[in-house]
Amino acid sequence: MMTRKAFSFALPMVLLAAACSDNSDTPPDPDATMTVEPDGGIGDGAGPLEPVTADTVPAAFLGVWDAGSGDCAPASLTRMEILPTTFQFYESHGDVTRIEVDSPEKIVVSLAMEGEGEQWQMARMFTLSDNGQTLTPSAVDPEEQFEPTPLTKCE
Repeated sequence: MMTRKAFSFALPMVLLAAACSDNSDTPPDPDATMTVEPDGGIGDGAGPLEPVTADTVPAAFLGVWDAGSGDCAPASLTRMEILPTTFQFYESHGDVTRIEVDSPEKIVVSLAMEGEGEQWQMARMFTLSDNGQTLTPSAVDPEEQFEPTPLTKCE
């Protein structure tokens, strides 16, 4: 006869063994058991790919840019000058704090901005088109109110 102590130990072991046994002859579906990772991997433990960063703004983005109605003059309200580590706007400038390179035509730049006695942080995505003659800045944060305005490269 089984004692109460032996029974209390044996019952969980029997239940555990029953739960772990697979009585089916069908192999598991590989698609149902594989874990797809953010980097597109299939469960090998690799994490998401780190963004490609740069120390300076890529050469294709450098130069003076202005909106279609702008005249590229320093007094133009829509003029922007991009240097390797700084951005100059009409009444403000930004020091580059991070550059993520999505592709040769698309970068995301984080800037420490200063102008008119204020300081703030800003991030912008810049996309080149028209063989590098048009630059369109856009907001990175979807909550930010920002109207993308294409800029043309100045001579």
